[in-house]
Amino acid sequence: MAARDRSFGRPEKFCENIPEANWTISATVTLTDDRIAPYIERITGRDPRSGRIVTGGPCSIKDSSWLYGFSMSRQPHFAAQDPQKDLVVWLYGLFSDKPGDYVKKPIRECTGAELCAEWLYHLGVPEEEIDDFAHNSARAIPCNMPYISSYFMPRAAGDRPLVVPERSKNLAFIGNFAETEKDTVFTTEYSVRTAMEAVYTLTGVDRGVPEVFASSFDIRVLLSALYHLNDRKPLHEVEMPIVTRLIGKAVLSKVKGTYIEELLAEAKLI
Repeated sequence: MAARDRSFGRPEKFCENIPEANWTISATVTLTDDRIAPYIERITGRDPRSGRIVTGGPCSIKDSSWLYGFSMSRQPHFAAQDPQKDLVVWLYGLFSDKPGDYVKKPIRECTGAELCAEWLYHLGVPEEEIDDFAHNSARAIPCNMPYISSYFMPRAAGDRPLVVPERSKNLAFIGNFAETEKDTVFTTEYSVRTAMEAVYTLTGVDRGVPEVFASSFDIRVLLSALYHLNDRKPLHEVEMPIVTRLIGKAVLSKVKGTYIEELLAEAKLI
């Protein structure tokens, strides 16, 4: 279809030339007892059963051959989950062409228990206990996503089709490979917004799609992100070279009493 009409985009940009060192495998791990939770708490500083977000986002293991990582949201993650019994963790590996550090084979060849064992190794579980924990204290379900990296491939205008192509009366595209304004791929919201845009446009519904949070180029958002990326520390508590610190002091003296100082204070950086 795309070969006959370019309004259908250029799908070859997303399904060809995928690098070998890519992200294709993730897994969900359900912890079925309390033997693994203390190792998570030791790294994150948060009790997984506290009802708070545990990792605050993806937690990457920089020494991992797979560049392994995990994320643990507020528990219970699913409505039917037993909060007193089960804990759910998401695992992912960004390098699928290298053998693991504990499991000596590429992530694409691993079973769920092996994916869990590799994670437990990096959590610091003693090696003599890893296989027991992986088989008897957790259930890991792998997910193969051959085109997951395609969301992030370099692209240009026209590579993704518009949600409703020009002149289209009864056909629309939805999901992360359709083009809509301002939104960011890899989110459920993107899929929902494109679906709403498709239905409203094709059926003539006079209703606006919920707007994307206006964070782009907003200095207030960037300063707030800087604060949180530095473990919620003001600038004077952040470790930096002495020259950088001196320059920072000079800059702060110049902006004293200005709107910039107000923005820095609002972001808790000063």
